[in-house]
Amino acid sequence: MDTVSVHDLILDRALNPRLHGVDQDVVEFYAAIFHEVLWPPILVHRDSHKLLDGWHRVEAAKRAGVYTLPVQWVEAKEEELFALAVKSNLAHGVQLSREERFQAIARLQRESWTPERITAFLGCSPVMVKKTEKAEDLRVALKVQRNPGATLPIESLAELTRLPNEYHHELAELASELEAQPTDVRRTVKAIKKGLVESSGDIRKAMTDADFVKMREKNLALSGGDWLMTFATMVDQLEATNMTITAVEQQAAEMLFRRIRAWADRQLATIGNETSLTMM
Repeated sequence: MDTVSVHDLILDRALNPRLHGVDQDVVEFYAAIFHEVLWPPILVHRDSHKLLDGWHRVEAAKRAGVYTLPVQWVEAKEEELFALAVKSNLAHGVQLSREERFQAIARLQRESWTPERITAFLGCSPVMVKKTEKAEDLRVALKVQRNPGATLPIESLAELTRLPNEYHHELAELASELEAQPTDVRRTVKAIKKGLVESSGDIRKAMTDADFVKMREKNLALSGGDWLMTFATMVDQLEATNMTITAVEQQAAEMLFRRIRAWADRQLATIGNETSLTMM
């Protein structure tokens, strides 16, 4: 297998699809075990010697005192180098984050790659390519109106596009103000789509407090009546199995029975039914 000196490599930051560059913790870990592992070859463009894949391995090798690495040479056009770097990082190593994948697709779109070409070259989902396009269209609209939400991650903007247009500007501004993470925006969008929020205040709470949404979901479930049908089904199942209680369980059973009857009385009174279920 061919080898290359790390001193001959061109480390073009523009070809690294990771938003924050090399992760030093990963480099330290790789360096500590470098002499014990049979590493795969790094990926290098033959004509330019630009590194396409293996950024962490190259840095770890230097720290481990290794200056020659196995290499896989790539013959490709200059315009394809970034896409090749993304594709190779999707296949192995430290996984690209969702935002990094969105950013990579957006860059290829700006470089006039068609959705079909991106999908075929990277092997990614056409849905993700479409989401990226919609998110970047929303970013342009926000920039026109000088909305601070124009600086949000693509992942957050992609979530906002799942809602009708009338929500976009308000939610984008709120997400920017609160410095909300994409997970916060995703939770808020789901809450709106499920009808769990009723006001701007609710939307703010949904974006800042996951427990608020969980409580709203719980309250919605309790207000639907499905739980009563579930309880009735459980009673039917108990009767079908002829289950009986023991003497030890009798006191708890009586307490449960009285509480259920008292609760039912209150519910009937609330809806104006004069018939009482009071025990004989």
